[in-house]
Amino acid sequence: MPASVEVSVTQARVTLRVPVVIKALVFKPSEIIMSTEARKISEIILDFVLSFTISNIGIVANVLVIMVFIKQGFKESVNISMTTIAVWDLAKCLAASMQRMAGPMATWSEADAESWTNISVVAFNHLICYSTYVTSVLAAYVAVERCLCVCIPFKVKWLITPKVALSISLTISVVIFGLFVVMSGIYDIVWVYSDVYNQTIAIYLKNDFYYANEYLLFEYYNLSGILWPLVSFVVIVFCTLIIVYKLKESTKFRSGHAEAKGQSTIQLSTRDKQVVKMLLVIVGVYVFSLFPRIAHYIAKYIIHEFYFLRLYHNFFVFVCYFLWIFDLINGAVNFFIFFAMSTSFRATFYKMFKRQTQAKSNSLTENSNIDA
Repeated sequence: MPASVEVSVTQARVTLRVPVVIKALVFKPSEIIMSTEARKISEIILDFVLSFTISNIGIVANVLVIMVFIKQGFKESVNISMTTIAVWDLAKCLAASMQRMAGPMATWSEADAESWTNISVVAFNHLICYSTYVTSVLAAYVAVERCLCVCIPFKVKWLITPKVALSISLTISVVIFGLFVVMSGIYDIVWVYSDVYNQTIAIYLKNDFYYANEYLLFEYYNLSGILWPLVSFVVIVFCTLIIVYKLKESTKFRSGHAEAKGQSTIQLSTRDKQVVKMLLVIVGVYVFSLFPRIAHYIAKYIIHEFYFLRLYHNFFVFVCYFLWIFDLINGAVNFFIFFAMSTSFRATFYKMFKRQTQAKSNSLTENSNIDA
């Protein structure tokens, strides 16, 4: 997100590919709802500190998730789909971290930070949104898969083999990403001379493709931004309700047999409780991350001036900072959910790093014996 949107050339069609001298004009956003100073303070706190920290945690967390699932193998279809989600979450967190490198860069060169910020808008900004859409649809697929495991447990392994799961995961990734990637081509990077920094900086401008398709592009983008998260959210909640119902139904069946034999009524088994808890946590995470984005896109669709470089620019950017925090939390939290709620994941994690620690310890012991 631009750290200093004020240093921006007026939106004109520029197709030059070499550094040129253009006088940078100042965009002064309206301060009807939020002042520019308040927006800049929120940028430092929410974007350059909080989002940057969460994105770096997410990078480490998703690398660990991928390592654990690779160690466990891909005989189970759910491992394939969850690994695919982790790869997209890793891409999201990497893009977010790279985009916010402008914060540290500003400590030695504000001009370089401005150039990096503007380049990052084109290179990384949309990728964060695209990854969120892809992972939300993949999460919906995982919910359907788990629902089938409860409803038709004896057929699901025959229906959804590891190869089928891989094909579905790759298809979802390519199709959903492909539906949105067209929006990455609406800006051009141009090098201009800035009076503010007294040197040449990179800026992004709307290009010919944008002006030729402006209405259709944003109509399509806004509607898609509402449709895919909403559909994914509905599928996740619906499948979770079915799973909870089926588990309770199964428990009642077992309780009936127990009572017929004169035994006390039993509750949900430990394993069933863990499954329900895991699903409720996952649903909670997606409610937390998807609902604000759906509301944001609806507001943007209804209120024309609620967008970048328009009347409510400052407030729009402020809201975006919160959305990115939600997206990044969603992309970073899965490791902690798996670690806390999955005994097999936790056991594999400990086993994997315990071996590495032992190998390192043995190596140090051998070296000390040689030195002796």
